[in-house]
Amino acid sequence: MRIPDLLTTANLVCGAASVLLTSQGQLTIACWLLFLAAVFDVLDGLAARALGGGTALGAQLDSLADMVSFGLAPGFALWSVAMAGGPEGLFWWAGAALCICIASAWRLAKFNVDDRQHSGFLGLPTPANGLFWASMVLIAEGRGFPSTAMAQAMGSWLGGALLTPVAVFGAALLLGLLMLSELPLPSLKFKHGGWKGNEVIFLLLLGGTASALLFGLLAVPLLLILYVLSPLWGRIFQTTP
Repeated sequence: MRIPDLLTTANLVCGAASVLLTSQGQLTIACWLLFLAAVFDVLDGLAARALGGGTALGAQLDSLADMVSFGLAPGFALWSVAMAGGPEGLFWWAGAALCICIASAWRLAKFNVDDRQHSGFLGLPTPANGLFWASMVLIAEGRGFPSTAMAQAMGSWLGGALLTPVAVFGAALLLGLLMLSELPLPSLKFKHGGWKGNEVIFLLLLGGTASALLFGLLAVPLLLILYVLSPLWGRIFQTTP
């Protein structure tokens, strides 16, 4: 087994462990494991490129791991939040959880057979959607953001939004449609070490780092919005995502 495949397997282990911990009510650890899964997801790609490229087996394994870690696990975590809150709005909660899982499966299957997505993405990537929902669950739990007045106000507002079943379903449906769309988005892979041609990536990294330092996990929803809008403001630099 190649090193990239081992890293992909580590991603899968994090996702499977997250599901098990969620079933035991350990939502905080379960959601943090999904961020660790994302680290392994990045590392397996770096390792594959360093070793001369990926394999057909590695590509399929990567999609299966992503389905568990960024499709099933966050959907199940969201459903667990709903179950803890009582029976009100369970229809909408179930719809949201199913949207996350189904859109992830379709997105990953589409990606595997689409040869246009080598240097960029068409549609919102599955890990980005999964991490958004993992961060929202943690925010609802009051985890992962500082105790400053602004951060607390933002956390309360986002946490309150997560307790509104129709709003959650609407967000899950919108993000699911974005995952299956033809929206061109950057892959966040550096073309080289310089600024020219990597402007969007550098700005997302700088903005993400600054936001994370100031707001912790509250930066994740903001970064998702910036990422989705990157084709628009990226035109300033005349880049092609």
